[in-house]
Amino acid sequence: MNGVVGLETPPGSLALPVPRRVDREPGRAFPRMRIGQVPLDMGRLDEVLACIERLVATGRGGHVLTPDVEQIVRAESHAPLREALATAELSLAGGPALVRAARVLGSSLPEPGPRWLTALAGLARTRAWRVLVVADQPGLAEWTACVLRDRYGLLAVGVAATGVPEDGQGPGVDRLLDRVALTRPDLVLVSMATPKQELFCQYAAAQLQAAVVVGSGRALESLLDRPWAPRRRWPLLASVMAPVRWLRRGLAFLRVLAASRR
Repeated sequence: MNGVVGLETPPGSLALPVPRRVDREPGRAFPRMRIGQVPLDMGRLDEVLACIERLVATGRGGHVLTPDVEQIVRAESHAPLREALATAELSLAGGPALVRAARVLGSSLPEPGPRWLTALAGLARTRAWRVLVVADQPGLAEWTACVLRDRYGLLAVGVAATGVPEDGQGPGVDRLLDRVALTRPDLVLVSMATPKQELFCQYAAAQLQAAVVVGSGRALESLLDRPWAPRRRWPLLASVMAPVRWLRRGLAFLRVLAASRR
């Protein structure tokens, strides 16, 4: 998960939080606030789990997304990503940076927490859901499914999705979803890069209909015993560029946050 420092208002500062309007859309499980172009549901963990349980039990399905700093920044200039986030049955804060940002904007935003997927896996075990894991990192889906079977006793299958295009659609994706549909999953956990993950979840939920498709991102690793270390072609270059990308993303996020305060 991403993090941005320096969001708290210093004590005694004149820049006091400005209360923001909370949207209460008909048919939505929770009221929503916005950071930039991204809506965020204001539901506690127990309420979120109950909502997902209803989506599965009623066969309504849908997609659940967990935007963080990167999604907030990318959504400013990426219309399909904005649509995927806006139409999600649940859009949940994906990290503590968004919780702090909401506080700056004068709203209280619950965070499901870094290990909320373990609670979701526990619910899946209690309800005997069929779970399918899809990831674009080689080996991650299969390994996570193995952990779900061994640790939680779930009927879980892992499917590698290394060839999914950036828009999350295409003939290859349709063939992948045909394979997924054969398992008749109740819950699909997805870990991909942004915006591929969000667009894939939106498309997959429409095709699978009854399944709840959760875009979990790097949070999927919370189900494992140790962080997943993907193989990189140029590991030294990646380690050098990572702080640069983090700084750029953080500065862009602060600009979005400043615009949201106006």
